[in-house]
Amino acid sequence: MKQTIRDSESRKPFRSLVLAIQTRISSFGAYISNGTSQFGDMTRVADMTPLQAHDVVTRGLPVALAREMIDEYGVVTREALLLAIGVSERTLQRGKDESRLLDSNATDRLLRLASITEQAIDVLGSKEAAERWLSQPAIGLDQRRPIDLLQSSEGAELVKTLLTRMDYGVYS
Repeated sequence: MKQTIRDSESRKPFRSLVLAIQTRISSFGAYISNGTSQFGDMTRVADMTPLQAHDVVTRGLPVALAREMIDEYGVVTREALLLAIGVSERTLQRGKDESRLLDSNATDRLLRLASITEQAIDVLGSKEAAERWLSQPAIGLDQRRPIDLLQSSEGAELVKTLLTRMDYGVYS
């Protein structure tokens, strides 16, 4: 029983991010979903609708949330995560209070990192395996590390495509 709970928790590593996103979306009021909360079964960042993601990105997420998310990674280096999100260590240090928000670019990249990490967990079976994969050169990405490609939307699409192909067993 404990193993099942642990596996379930390792597949949802960004619970605080999901809760913060739900709070942000509900605070947008009538602008979102005709005033009704429609989180449904949102337990992952990838469960957001495109309109919800757009609204979160344009309004920003707290810098403190980025710091919390970075701290959840154990294998991927902090420097690689900062580059993937597009923020400096100094930005994280200055964002101690909840009122300081990431800009739209950094918010978008934070959501992208979380979503791709969730997809890698689904494909590879555990958070640790997903982090190792993100940190190592991949044959399907011309020997580039997936985490390094998350700095651009084009690179992120390549990583998502490779994960989908891996999920279906199509590597070439």
